[in-house]
Amino acid sequence: MGKGDVARFASEADCAIELRMSVSGFVIVSGLPASGKTALGRAVAKRLAIPFLDKDDFLEERFAAFPEIDADLRQRLSRESDTELANHAAKLSAGVLVSFWRPRGQSVSYGTPTEWTSELAAPVVELHCRCSPDIARQRFAARTRHLGHNDAARLTGLEQQFEELAALGSLGGWPCVELKTSDLSAFEALVGDATYRLRALLSGGS
Repeated sequence: MGKGDVARFASEADCAIELRMSVSGFVIVSGLPASGKTALGRAVAKRLAIPFLDKDDFLEERFAAFPEIDADLRQRLSRESDTELANHAAKLSAGVLVSFWRPRGQSVSYGTPTEWTSELAAPVVELHCRCSPDIARQRFAARTRHLGHNDAARLTGLEQQFEELAALGSLGGWPCVELKTSDLSAFEALVGDATYRLRALLSGGS
């Protein structure tokens, strides 16, 4: 798709048309932490006129019940939030789902499992945010989130971890739209491009 095709989706007129054209199906938004998943996922959900679910929203609701959150408690609350995300998604016929997902085929304990997505009632596609590990790490260090995330303590060793995660690429297993998100200055164009391509996949196109 050419630059002209991408740019036209940034117009207010096209946004209004897309908001009236809901689809059925689920979009799994993947990528490094701080790669732009939440911002892009929320915007795409609005364009597609389908619900938006972010695992961190459920997690931060749980944080509110505790005055202090150590690493063990955060891990427990995170896994509970994974379950809540899955339960909410199971009740829907469409949605954009955002989380830091567990890499497929990796023996790790972090990240939201993806096995349950096979039970969703509609087609599933992936939107992968491909971001430079260095830029994602800089964004991660600069962002402000609930203290329960323990982001400051997680900065140690982040460079190697992000490099390794980036090398894995998309989650795989679904049709995938990949966006380069190191530069978000043309955000509306990125959203338009993603929406156009995702709608085609959800409609059975290629």
